[in-house]
Amino acid sequence: MNLLAWALTLSALAPAADAPRPEARLAELAAAVLDADYRGDRPRLAELDSELSRLDAGSLIDYRDYWRGFARWRRAMNGFNETPRPDDLGADLEKALERFRSALALRPEWSEVRLAMVGAWGNQIYLAGDDAEKRKAILEEATPAYKWVMQYAGDNPRVLWIKGGLQMVVPATAGGDPAKAAATLRQGVTGAWREAEAGVTPPSWVPTWGGPENLMNLAYMYSQGPKPDRALALAYAEGALTAVPQWHYVRDILLPRIEALPVAVAAN
Repeated sequence: MNLLAWALTLSALAPAADAPRPEARLAELAAAVLDADYRGDRPRLAELDSELSRLDAGSLIDYRDYWRGFARWRRAMNGFNETPRPDDLGADLEKALERFRSALALRPEWSEVRLAMVGAWGNQIYLAGDDAEKRKAILEEATPAYKWVMQYAGDNPRVLWIKGGLQMVVPATAGGDPAKAAATLRQGVTGAWREAEAGVTPPSWVPTWGGPENLMNLAYMYSQGPKPDRALALAYAEGALTAVPQWHYVRDILLPRIEALPVAVAAN
């Protein structure tokens, strides 16, 4: 083989100079999923799930499947804010849980996946409405993880967001309590600060969301009920937007509702 043929062979075998490494591409796609979620860009979230499916993530396949599930979960959640409500939310949630189960099979005790699955199951139960059979089937799978979330006593802001959200909406017999929910969500904000101050910046594929989500839920909580606290709700909403200025739900839906509250409404 002459030198030219040898050089051409090596060139064909070598990866393209501008092709990103799998780790870099996963980081890019994970960041894009979060951005599309906050922007409420449902078409882009579906595209990102497909792009992730084609990524050979190597040893990071668990993270790849996590972000695929996250994209579908948040695609469904954003759909709840649309009028009329899209008819594909149930399909998105099924796909989300399928991807989360794949990630969990690789890391059976991974808390990041377990909490996300609880969130997706909660959305499924809401969609099930009064269909007792559907609700029963969902709860049979979800109950162990639900109990784990409700008993959680750590500082992970993402678990605390799910826990606080559940405490906001479930009956008292199932652990619901508005005062406890507020405390849990504030603990979630503190947990996010602790993560940020840890001095280590993890790769973008490692889940670090949660701080803004806890602020958002607090803003929602204090804007509801017979005695909403406009000033407090506004402060939490503005805090969430300081962290995520492009957040469609907070900026375009929640904040206008809070601003429409009477200024003189008494605090709780």
